[in-house]
Amino acid sequence: MDAILELTVRCIGYVLLDVVFGTLLYWLGWPVVKLISLGRYPRQPSNQESRESVYVSCVGLAIGLLGMMATLGQF
Repeated sequence: MDAILELTVRCIGYVLLDVVFGTLLYWLGWPVVKLISLGRYPRQPSNQESRESVYVSCVGLAIGLLGMMATLGQF
């Protein structure tokens, strides 16, 4: 029973991580990376496997965190 529960929690966590990191953060970071690189990067649309998409998602994470900090008055 514990193995089934663990598998279910891992599957739900993986799907949520993939949706949040792979989709939402990618599209949050995409315009910033395009602007900074003057349209050069990212070269391809969202390919979850590529290193570029991970970098764009990390930029999206940074932008999201900065926006949240500004909203909460942390600056």
